[in-house]
Amino acid sequence: MMWPTTKRDDQGGTTVSTELPKPTARRLSAPSWKDSRLLIGVLLVLASVVVGALAIGAADDRVGVWAAKGELVPGDPVGTEDLVRVEVQLGEQAGEYLASEQEIPQGATVDRLVVGGELVPRSALVDPGELEVRSVPVHVDPIYLSTLTKGSRVSVYAAEPMSADAEQAGEPARYEKVIEQVTVAQIPGDEGGLMSSATEAAVVLLVPEGEESRLLSLDRKDRPIKLVADGGSLQQGGE
Repeated sequence: MMWPTTKRDDQGGTTVSTELPKPTARRLSAPSWKDSRLLIGVLLVLASVVVGALAIGAADDRVGVWAAKGELVPGDPVGTEDLVRVEVQLGEQAGEYLASEQEIPQGATVDRLVVGGELVPRSALVDPGELEVRSVPVHVDPIYLSTLTKGSRVSVYAAEPMSADAEQAGEPARYEKVIEQVTVAQIPGDEGGLMSSATEAAVVLLVPEGEESRLLSLDRKDRPIKLVADGGSLQQGGE
């Protein structure tokens, strides 16, 4: 504590001088583990690290599955050379697709169209004996080949029966739709495709089981089958 001091001036009077106490500097002490604020801060940092790690782990929760390298149509055999491994995040749907670690059954084929890049469903792989479609090669008017690709979905038109007089008169044949929504399995120029001549080409179609005989009976070299993409219409000759 500072006491006031007195002194005399030149006139003999007495004056009182007051000196204020000098403040004492407080020194910072090192934080202690017993400091609750320090403990709360550490816990918050740890919590943020854990949450961040869990978020990153969830975002990278991907699995390896097979995707089709190119078009696969019903009846196509499937091997690893026809597939490409991709990593995707599927969640609960992962079990619905063919895992890349899963062994592909020997001689397996697909029973539906699988386009290039599409993930292969496990249910699409079947034994060839389980297929409900049959491959049928038919003669197709070449003018329809330019719009066809493997995997195209088309309607099949065949020439209607004509009388002998109409044939002798050279009347154009009229065509009727006989099957719709069939898949093109092979076209001329593809590996395994068939080209019979410059005037007609053999295209392999996948038709429902039981329809192959009917379609073959309507296939005539002089009046080739006509194919129209689904949603299109056929322009009849003479119209």
